[in-house]
Amino acid sequence: MRESIGGALLIKIVMFFIVIYVCFLAITINYSITFRVKNQIINLLESYEGVENAREPINRYISEIAYYGTSMRNISTDPACQNGYCIEKIETPRGNYYKVTTYVSFDFPIFGNVTNFPITGETRIIYKQPL
Repeated sequence: MRESIGGALLIKIVMFFIVIYVCFLAITINYSITFRVKNQIINLLESYEGVENAREPINRYISEIAYYGTSMRNISTDPACQNGYCIEKIETPRGNYYKVTTYVSFDFPIFGNVTNFPITGETRIIYKQPL
C-alpha cells in the first residue's frame, strides 16, 4: 500500500511540472509573436514613410498571422488603437517618428483576460522632404 501512494504522488508531481512547463512555453510563444508583430509594424512604417500609406499593409499582415492582439476596449478609446496595436505620431523639428505599442494578452478560458502587457518600440526619424 505504501508504494502505491508513493507512485500516485510521484505521478501528480510530474504532471504538475508538465503543466507549468507547457504554460511557460505558451506564454513565451505569445510574447515572441507580439515582438515580431511590433517589429514588422515598425518596418512597414519606415518603408512606407508614414502611417497613412502603411495602414493597409499593416492590417493585411496582422490578418495573415496568428496575432489576435487584445480587446482594445479595455486599453484605449483612441481611434489610433485598433487590432491590438497603437501607433502614435511624434513630431520633431527634423521630421516625424512613430511610437508603436503592441499588447501581449493572457486570455485563459476559465479565468478570462488576466492582464495585458504593452510592448513599445519606435521607428527611426522619417525626415521631412524639402520643399
